[in-house]
Parts: sequence; C-alpha cells; structure tokens
Amino acid sequence: MRGFFYGNWFIGLCAVALGVESALQQHVRINGPWYHLLVFSGCVAFYNHAYRAYLRTPGDGERARWFAEHAVQQRVVQVILISVVSGVAIMHRDLLFDLDGSDFVLVMVFPIVAIAYYGFGSVALRKIGLLKPFILGFVWAGVVTVFPVVIAGAYQGIHVIDTGLMARLFFKNMMFCAMIAVLFDIKDHAGDHRSQLRTFVVQRGLRTTLFSIVLPLTLLGLVTFLAYGYMHGFSFMRLFWNAVPFAAMLAVIFTLRKRRPVLYYLGVVDGLLLLKALCGSIGMVWF
Repeated sequence: MRGFFYGNWFIGLCAVALGVESALQQHVRINGPWYHLLVFSGCVAFYNHAYRAYLRTPGDGERARWFAEHAVQQRVVQVILISVVSGVAIMHRDLLFDLDGSDFVLVMVFPIVAIAYYGFGSVALRKIGLLKPFILGFVWAGVVTVFPVVIAGAYQGIHVIDTGLMARLFFKNMMFCAMIAVLFDIKDHAGDHRSQLRTFVVQRGLRTTLFSIVLPLTLLGLVTFLAYGYMHGFSFMRLFWNAVPFAAMLAVIFTLRKRRPVLYYLGVVDGLLLLKALCGSIGMVWF
C-alpha cells in the first residue's frame, strides 16, 4: 500500500479522474484509453523525477528512504513510464500535427512549463518558492482542463473549444491545485528551510499559511463558484456536489495545525483532487 502512494501511482489516478471531470463539464467526448494511459504515465513519471537523487543516496525522510530501498525497481519503472509516454505520443503524432496554431500552442505550453519546473541544474522554476505552487497549479490545470478538450477535438476532426467555459474551469482548477501544493509544502518545510527555498510556509509560518492564505482563497473559490452556479441556473444538487471538495479542503486545513505523517499528505491532501473529480463528475452526470 505504501508503494501505491510513495510511487505516485495515486496522483496519476487523480490526474486521469480530473481530466474525465473536465471533459464532462465542457461537454466533450471522453478520450480513449490511450489518452488516459499517456496522462497517467506522464504524471507518475513527472513526480517520480523529483526523487531521482534518492535513487543513489538515501535521504532523511521516510519517502526518500523508500525510494532508496527500491532504487533498482524505480529506475526500471521510470524507464517504462517514459517509454510509454514516448510510444503513445509517437503513435498518435498525427493528431498533434493536425492541430491548428492556437491549439498546438495550448498543447505544448504545459509540458514545456513542466520541464522548466525541474529545470536543469540550479535553474528551475520550482526554486521560485512563492510561485512554485501556482506553477504546479498552472500545469495541472492545463493537463486536466485544456488537454481533454483539444485532444477530443483533434480526434474528431472538429474545433470544440468553448473559450469562456474553458477559461473559467482552468482558473478554478489552477487555484484548487495550487492550494493543494501550498498545503503539501508544509510537509517539506524543514528541507525547504535548509535549502533556503522560500515557500509560503517557510517565509510566513504554518498558521499564517493555513489561515491567512489557503483558508481565505479556498473560501473565495467556494463563494465564487456558488455565485456563478446560481447565476447560471445550476440545480441545488449540482451546487452541493461541487461544493463538497471545497468543504473538505477547509476541514483538511484545520487538521494540518498538527504534524501529520507523509502518508496523510499523499492520501488525504492529494485525495482532495480525487474527491473533486468524483464530486464534479457526479454533479454533471446525475444532476
């Protein structure tokens, strides 16, 4: 079970689920298994890359030690994941080449930012501590909000983008994922402090991060969604189901006042992403 979370398989599942939710919300065809295999494998490989150094030298944390103990296995897994991503992308390269200019830019900008997030050597976007969660939120929002629509349109040979709806969902998903990233930085507070990475929790402290940054932004997101849904005639049950993940995040914020094990972050904090996907999909399919 630990390997499922430590090895980032769970976060890959969350990415696939959020993409399905976004496709339903934007009223486009859900892409086939090959597409979701690409997203899943790419997401797992992206997060495994962060622990590449611990495949050679054990770290201090429990998760870092797990990667060191399973170094050979994880190297093989990473090669397989990258091979799957490359193979699927090559097999479906015609879809990419058939995109018009604007759609091509939409597809390419997020992988480029994701690569720049880890960067090369000392040059990496993740080193900009205060922007780090928003950069992650930007990439996540692109993969789960933009990709499903652009690829569905390319697969059907039509342009299916509702720019206004996509922009609203993109911003909503970006902020939700960014708040998850801020909460996750709490887990890495000690290491970030030693490496002088000025994240919100390093610079502002735990309580300020939780109650002056994440809490008000989450409440703002909830109020904004409810107002939008009310003005656009959403049913009560659709409003309810889409509000559940915001309420759950508020509850998680209060639980993080105390020290929590790494599995809590990987299962519960990241689990908010899966909860959001499930609730949003239920709201669209049944209400």
